[in-house]
Amino acid sequence: MDVANVVRETTLGGNRGADLGRFLALLDGLAAFAGDDTAQVYAVCDRSLLTDGRLTREERQTLTGWHRAGLLAVWDVADHPIIQAAEATTAQVVTYDGFVDFHRRHPWLYGNRDRFVEPFPGPGGTVSVRRRIMPEPEDWQMSRKEEESALMAAGLYDRRDGTGPRTELLLRRWRCPEPDCPAFGPAAPGTLPKRQGRGGRVVCPEHLTELTDLGRRPRQMQLKVRVDGTVRHRFLVTEGQDLAVGRHPRAEPGERLLPWLPERSPARSWISRDHALLRVSGTRLLVSDTSTNGTRIRLPDGRTHRVPTGGFRAVGRRDAVLLHDTVRLEVSGRSFFYEERAEGEPAHRPLPGNTGEAQQRTMLAPPPPRSGGGRGKQPGAGRKRRRR
Repeated sequence: MDVANVVRETTLGGNRGADLGRFLALLDGLAAFAGDDTAQVYAVCDRSLLTDGRLTREERQTLTGWHRAGLLAVWDVADHPIIQAAEATTAQVVTYDGFVDFHRRHPWLYGNRDRFVEPFPGPGGTVSVRRRIMPEPEDWQMSRKEEESALMAAGLYDRRDGTGPRTELLLRRWRCPEPDCPAFGPAAPGTLPKRQGRGGRVVCPEHLTELTDLGRRPRQMQLKVRVDGTVRHRFLVTEGQDLAVGRHPRAEPGERLLPWLPERSPARSWISRDHALLRVSGTRLLVSDTSTNGTRIRLPDGRTHRVPTGGFRAVGRRDAVLLHDTVRLEVSGRSFFYEERAEGEPAHRPLPGNTGEAQQRTMLAPPPPRSGGGRGKQPGAGRKRRRR
């Protein structure tokens, strides 16, 4: 059971942002769902729950006592341990989380119908349990959630007060005092910085030394090149710098698509050398047609619109820019960092010394230029023991 997920779910009753009583009420609901009054749970939570100021002091002390007694497993980020436990056992998982950021690494999650249950408000202030069907997210939704998880692990995302990504830090350029730093040295492209400590210091993830702020970084958008249904390539469009894309653009900067087109694909002759011009304006992507055969935008409902020649048209997050029937450009769900990887490759790589959720090495700048209610109840014990 994801205890933090349950304790913070306001639909389960009460008017507080976090309430341990929801977890305790859920234990009764689980016993009824399982038809077994001695049913046990393996309780897991994020470390942040132990210091959540929305809980009372007594509730926080109860959680800490459970943890010290070995009745509550505490992780920096509990999502991955929960999935690993579900894979290693036949136990069902109690959570509202869709684990969208883990679907690429654990494909069995996609649309699963038998391994997950969720609590819901029952009559008279009780909590009941029902089976749930896991979501079947689109690629951009997985990318966005992966980004959110990586930002949270780096301390650059605040979910609690609703601010979301720390744009005042993410839209800055940083330099490490270590001259040979592979992450934030003079020749490095830059990776995801880390925000730590009560003062919110921004440090290098390699050396944990404070970074120097070099000023504002222009916004960037990551685009995916999907050929015959498979993502073959990713590239960036930077605010203030229009990017030509086509078979082999003459303009600089340009994004060359020829290496990603199959040898006998009709797209090789259909797509122009300079096919389209891309521009980032604030949080929007704009596209202009510069081709011989035309450029279209396909909307989520399947309708298409022709892109004007010489003018720009906005591209939505779920839209696709059609350069050919088999080649399209898609806006990534990520807004703040860039990672060039093949479709299906694990999105996260562990960093040395990281004991919590695996963090992700991601680019914050373009790649180098290229040629061309705790009342003492114990969650880990059986029901009979819990009532003593």
